[in-house]
Amino acid sequence: MPARTTASGNGSSITDVAALAEVSTATVSRVLSGRRTKDDDIARRVRAAARKLNYSVNYAASSLRSDVTNTIGLLIPSATDHFSARLLDVLEPVVDTEHRQLLLAIGGTQQLQADRIASLAARHVDGLIVVAASGVDLAPTLERFAEDVPIVQVGGRRRSFHSSMVSIDENAAMQMAIGHLAERGARSIAYLAGKEISFESAELFALFHTQLRSFGLTTHTSWNQFGDRSVQRGYQCAMRLFGGPDVPRLGRPDALLCEDDSIAFGAMMALRTLGLDVPGDVKVVGYNDSSIASAAMPTITSVRPPFDQIVAEALRLIALGPEHPTHVSMPPELIVRGSTAA
Repeated sequence: MPARTTASGNGSSITDVAALAEVSTATVSRVLSGRRTKDDDIARRVRAAARKLNYSVNYAASSLRSDVTNTIGLLIPSATDHFSARLLDVLEPVVDTEHRQLLLAIGGTQQLQADRIASLAARHVDGLIVVAASGVDLAPTLERFAEDVPIVQVGGRRRSFHSSMVSIDENAAMQMAIGHLAERGARSIAYLAGKEISFESAELFALFHTQLRSFGLTTHTSWNQFGDRSVQRGYQCAMRLFGGPDVPRLGRPDALLCEDDSIAFGAMMALRTLGLDVPGDVKVVGYNDSSIASAAMPTITSVRPPFDQIVAEALRLIALGPEHPTHVSMPPELIVRGSTAA
């Protein structure tokens, strides 16, 4: 966020300090107001520049105090998206404990997300956490605001290298899911992916085939489908895979790997309709470890993103400021439940 350029007694301004220290005015604001507590080269350069220009640290802190809004912005594509909803559940109480407020924005398209980011930046939030919608490229928007507002993208593909990112190690997620199914006796797996137009879904699809080869398992091209992350989609796909006209020719997979718990839940409904047992006849793994995974019958084995660590890391990166954007990748956890139980 843009900091005030109030001059000190000798006419120097915060802009002069920022230029001499080779940082943004926002960083000068955080260092001199005490909001940036890390004592590193950046902080030392700012303080040295302030001393050289006779720019009073105490005066700067006083004049800049109103720049601290004690607000964190969160942009998500949908309030019903399992990943976004869980992230919000974890983030809000942490922000509240720190005596700050969370400003929530929702937008599921490129234009809406760009507009929401601009709106949150205009409110002078102290930092912004962004969950990009599927297939959306927010790089131009993030680049526009990243110099003055600490921005952390969570998940998806990193397109802006001037903002930070906290991602999930999807290769590790795919490895543990397929490895688990192999350990439970599966020899063939069908993958119900997300939308095909999404780079993220395409990348996961490639990782799926890589890990299949690694564990010596098989699949069939017509088994693997892209589509919405919904219960209805999971039901329809499973009905075709296990009860459709191609079953006598192609056979049935031993397991289903689903990109979302909603898909997994719908697939299990279809399997029950067809008289197939989960996990006896078909093993099912979901993703995001949403509430539906623990409420289903049987309960669903699911990949759990490390939400607590994601939130902690995102807030840490925001506190550091926008000068050194960082990409942090975190491994998820496989929560084993009834849908793959021995």
